[in-house]
Amino acid sequence: MLEEVIKNVKVNRYITPFEEGKAIFLENDDSQDLFILVSGQLNVFKGNTKIAEITEKGSLFGEMSFLLKAKRTATIKAGENVTAIRIPKDEITAFLHDFPEVAGEISKLLAKRLDETSRILYGLKEFCDQLPDAVIATDKEGKIITWNAAAEEVYGRSWDQMCNKSVEEIYEKPQVYKKLLEEVKKKHSVREKILSIRHPKNGVRFISTSSTLLHDDHDNFQGILSLGRDITSVKTLEKKYRQTRYWLFPSLILIFLLALGVFWGHSHFSKRPRIMDVNHLGLKNRLNKDYLLLKSMLVNPFESGDRSKTSRLMKDFLNIQKPDKVPYNGLVLLDKNKTVFDACSISTGTNISPTIKGSYKGIDFEDGKNATHSVLTLYRADKDHPMGQKSIEIAFEVNKNNRR
Repeated sequence: MLEEVIKNVKVNRYITPFEEGKAIFLENDDSQDLFILVSGQLNVFKGNTKIAEITEKGSLFGEMSFLLKAKRTATIKAGENVTAIRIPKDEITAFLHDFPEVAGEISKLLAKRLDETSRILYGLKEFCDQLPDAVIATDKEGKIITWNAAAEEVYGRSWDQMCNKSVEEIYEKPQVYKKLLEEVKKKHSVREKILSIRHPKNGVRFISTSSTLLHDDHDNFQGILSLGRDITSVKTLEKKYRQTRYWLFPSLILIFLLALGVFWGHSHFSKRPRIMDVNHLGLKNRLNKDYLLLKSMLVNPFESGDRSKTSRLMKDFLNIQKPDKVPYNGLVLLDKNKTVFDACSISTGTNISPTIKGSYKGIDFEDGKNATHSVLTLYRADKDHPMGQKSIEIAFEVNKNNRR
């Protein structure tokens, strides 16, 4: 093509030389002249970065600005002394009339670029379809232009259904998405924003969405790229946890079972009427005092489920007792389901690990309407007493904030 053009004497007035280092046109220029390289080397820059070289004789450059009536998208400088055919934009029609082979070359160039772009887009789609996250790209009008296979599964809609549709349609609360869009425009990127959608088959789903701003070389807003993951199962677990925490801990019944083993003076706690002497009164006062002290120490860590702290507090409490003066030999802490949460023995000062998670569910703790405690008679089996050894245990119920 170039040889045929150069042979024509009409082309001589278009021949233009450029010295090495001279800019032929600059990025963002409004110029729309068309060029054909005759000889030399051209360097292509985006900003200050060199992105390509043009060395092939007959190469067209500057054609996109002419065809699109747009600003230059790159800077081209002469890498060495260059000779080019420069066709002013207002003479291009006449030039193509005189040299129709150039028009054919432009058509071939555009077809080649279209083919390359189609291959790139197909490859990009194939790549996106392999991603586990839902990929959505929208243009600056909010219309969907990319929608991968994972998006079809997550949002329950096919590409044919969503192509060029408004992305707001997939969200249960479009106004929330609009706020996200404004945030992305300000910050350029927003990670892990949870949005709700209504899946055609699965109902309301929660999607963790990370969005990034798309812009052109001149920093103009072009659209949004979003990655989404279905986290509905996680949200469901979180909701169940919050409900359990709200109802369980405030309503915990803190029951203290004092005195594992034989209590001195079983008759002191017998239901048979008898006159309480000074010793009986002293024992009752001792138990009530220890109960109030233990309650104040253990109520908060027990409510928060901190067994390590309750174990340490019970151990410290028992360690300061005098074995020959205290009327019991251990402590047991039950939750509202009468399951052993923690236990400690005065004989060793350590956790009674075999009783953890044991249950008192079959035992009745009611001991009268106005009773402050319940008296339990139990038979515990061990290696020395396989048939069970009789023991007396005293259970105290604790209320917190007028809740049982």
